[in-house]
This record gives sequence, structure tokens and C-alpha cells, in this order.
Amino acid sequence: MDYLALIQAQDAEKTALITETSRYTYGQLARRAQALRDAVGGERACRWIYADTIAEQLIQFLAYAGTNWVPVIAPQPRDGRHDCSQAPPEGACMGVMTSGSSDRPKLWWRTYDSWASFFPVQNGVFGVDKNTVMFCQGSLAFTGNLNMYLGVFSAGGTVIGADGLHPKQWLTMIESYRVNALYMIPAKLFLLMKQMKVSGCAVNTVKHIISGSQALGKRQAGQLKQVFPMAEIILYYGSSELNYITYIRDEDMTDDDTIVGWPFAGVHVAVQEDTQEITVSTAGHVMGLSMPYATHDRGYIDDDGKLHYLGRSDDICRVNGVSISAYKVERALRECIPDAEGAVVVLRRPHREEFVAYISSSDKWNADKTGCLNALRRRLLPQEIPNRFIEIRQLPKTESGKIDKGRLLSMTSSLQV
Repeated sequence: MDYLALIQAQDAEKTALITETSRYTYGQLARRAQALRDAVGGERACRWIYADTIAEQLIQFLAYAGTNWVPVIAPQPRDGRHDCSQAPPEGACMGVMTSGSSDRPKLWWRTYDSWASFFPVQNGVFGVDKNTVMFCQGSLAFTGNLNMYLGVFSAGGTVIGADGLHPKQWLTMIESYRVNALYMIPAKLFLLMKQMKVSGCAVNTVKHIISGSQALGKRQAGQLKQVFPMAEIILYYGSSELNYITYIRDEDMTDDDTIVGWPFAGVHVAVQEDTQEITVSTAGHVMGLSMPYATHDRGYIDDDGKLHYLGRSDDICRVNGVSISAYKVERALRECIPDAEGAVVVLRRPHREEFVAYISSSDKWNADKTGCLNALRRRLLPQEIPNRFIEIRQLPKTESGKIDKGRLLSMTSSLQV
């Protein structure tokens, strides 16, 4: 079994994918992919996919997954062709890239079963079935998007995919195609919510909102339910190397947005007492990992068995000899400047270091900087307050929608003393 066979097993006349510029039934997807597959030959090799649209990425992926040309969807924008000098291991049907917020993405290999065998579990939690019309945005190089597309297809549902970062167009597509499920990171959900408030509308067709990769608590969920009043909101925690790890529904959320919930069926989560490092055991992982796997994330498990996420093990910044948790400071920025995204980096100069906060355009910050700073001082220690705040229109992002710390560091290095 491979992903093209999964597509071929569905109703050929049913709509599988709609984007801004294209529409495909399951049969049309299968025929396009099969035509490409018929040309595959030669030795086993990595096949980088450089297509610019979701539809072309998907068709090429379906064509090559399960053949000697093992596909990897390349991140955008293109920064030169990628190199893969070693042949993919036997059994690998695809390669996936870690999202990487500050380091270069890493290539991992996956078998078909490492995702496909978990689809019934994730679809059960997320409410995905043959009647699902799921809206997603962005490149399939983000493995979360690719996984969700394939999970919906495995159930015989329909995906509405948006290539562009245009919330007004997202809303039009959601309303036009009567979307009943959304898969987006919180930052994009709030861009959509902002557009909906400008338009003065709410959407009652959406029954499920699935989100991850960023914090989301009771307050933020409540804001989303103002414009999606019929929706159940599910926040998950996962990683590119593994699968979905834990989840929490909005009815169980609290004001503590570190909570990422309980494990999915078949997943075991533990936390090392001395380091607070989260370890996971699951059958759904990339090739070459041994279980339990150390995620390099920090957290703890509370008395109810819920996992709390406290940031990356490597997010501790050393600023002039003092250890500071970047995750703690960034969480405080979200709480004190709720209409902005925030991230912190360390600017290292001869003889001293500077702790710099970047925030996206914010009405609250511009209207009351003193009030925002006072709120930060109530939540943070004096040494945790950034030395400098820089407002930019929007923070740079990786393919997964996470803030790109590498690009922020490059921007920071050019700052004047």
C-alpha cells in the first residue's frame, strides 16, 4: 500500500482538493499522479519537489511516494537546490524536514505505516470522516499540513487548500465551500479572526478547529468561539520526528496555556525529573529512532495526567552571565501584548550582551507602551525584561508558521549599539 493507492481507493467522482486556482476529484488526482509515476525509473534516489503550488506538490508527492524516487517537499523560499548524496533507506516512502526555528531543517525518512497506521487514531480525535471539508493554509513542506491532507484523504474527505497568506480570501473560501473543519496554527487563526471581525461575520458551519505548534489557552479559545460559535477547538502537541503526542479540547483548557493535554492512544509520555525533558514512546516515528525518544522539550505532568509544555531545552539564553528562559519571556509578551506576536534573541557584542524583543505591529503597544512594560515587570524578574523592544510589521516565519529565530538573529546582528 502507498499514498497513491490510498487515493485510488476513494470514490473517483468525489472532490478531493480545491485551491484558489484548481479543483480535483480523487480520480483526477490519481490520474495526474499515475502519469508521472509511469515515468519513474533508475536507481533508488531522493526526489526533491520544488513545486510552487499545493496542488503540484501533492500530485508529485503521490506520484513518487512508494517508488524508487523517494519524495521530499522542499521548503520555500528556495535557497538553492538541496543535496542528498545518500540513497534513501529501504522501506522509506518519503522524507520529511524538521521545521527548525533557529537551526537548518534536518531530513528524516518515514515508512508508509508510520503515518498511515495512525490516521484512524488522529481522525477519531479530530472528528475527521468522509463528510469533512477541511481548510488548510500553506505549503506541504510543513509536515503538519501534509499529514493532515493525507489523513483527510484516508477518510474520503475534502481539503480546501490556500496557497496564499490572504485572510480575506481564506474567509471567502471557507464560506463558499461550507468548510466544517480548520487546521491552522494559532497565529493564522487569529489573522482569520481579525478579518472576520472587520467583515462583521461569524461562521456556523465550522465544527472542529485543530491547532498546534504554538500556545493556546482558555482565553484565546474563547475569542475564537466568538466567530466560530459551533466549533470544538483541539490543541495538539507533536513533532516532525514523531506523530501527534498529546491533545486537549477547549472544554478542558484553563488560563494556563502551558497545558497541552493527554496522550493520544498508543502514545506514552514521561518527563525526566532532573532535567524536565519530555520523552515519548510511539510506533509512529521516523526511521532510525529508538524509543523512548528524548524530544529536547521541557515540561511536567500534573496530577490529572496532563502534560505541560515549558519550551525547548535549548531555549535558555545566557545574557551577561544570567540564565533566562526565552519561552517564559515570550509567553509574558503574549499575555501583556495580546494583539502581537513576540520573540526574543540575544545580541552579542564585545564586552556585553543585549536581550532584544521583537514584536509584530500592535495597537496596544503603540497606545500604551508604559502600561505594557509595567505588566511585563509584574510577570518577570528584572533581569528577564528585554533591554530593547523592536516593532516590525510581522515576524519572519518558517514553513510551519513558527517564528524564524535564525532570521531574527541575522536582523539583530545589524542593529546599532
